[in-house]
Amino acid sequence: MAEQGRPQRTGAGGRGKRGSILDAAVELFLELGFDQTSMDAVAARAGVSKTTVYAHFGDKLELFRAVIARGGDSLDFDLDQTMLASVDDPQERLARIALKLLEATTAPNYLAFIRVLTVEAARRPELTETLRSLGVPHVVDLVAVALREDARQRGYVLTDAEAYAGLFVRMTAAGPQMDALLDLEADRDPAHLEAYARWTTAIFLRGLSADDRPDVPDTAIHQVFPWLSRANS
Repeated sequence: MAEQGRPQRTGAGGRGKRGSILDAAVELFLELGFDQTSMDAVAARAGVSKTTVYAHFGDKLELFRAVIARGGDSLDFDLDQTMLASVDDPQERLARIALKLLEATTAPNYLAFIRVLTVEAARRPELTETLRSLGVPHVVDLVAVALREDARQRGYVLTDAEAYAGLFVRMTAAGPQMDALLDLEADRDPAHLEAYARWTTAIFLRGLSADDRPDVPDTAIHQVFPWLSRANS
């Protein structure tokens, strides 16, 4: 039975049973954490049978991975649309990507998943493995494209665009995300996020074009994405 007081989802219509299961799993993982979420509870909230849940997802870990992947796909779509709509100026394009990244990584649901992963990671290393298996985030590829174009237009040499792109992503997102994690009532003012995105982008690109820019360390990708690089090395 569905949870009392909550309308039971039906598999028909919308995105179908798989979508209903993922919607229910998102809610329960965020409410209860990984360990306390059962496949029975997911089935009840989704309004489908437990057999149906297992037909789509072999176990709870696979379901969790699918939830994470769907969140990433949503961000990837937004980023791709941003790239398609961007102007020729790489700095403007990069600032728009940075804004989408900030909006996504300070959103309540994203922060809730970060909390779940932080609490569960020590006891459940397989959850971190699900993230490693997804590879380097798509946003890094898009940032690298913008960085290469900036280097081409402004006449400087960029030897490892992916390493700098990974650094840009972490440097841009980390501060606002930490602020949002520590202050649940923080006002996510779009104007503030946009100003921050443009400011960090301008500073980063100015540093890249400097004549005395430090070389990329040989282990740069391990420093930028250590938990991903171990899986892909």
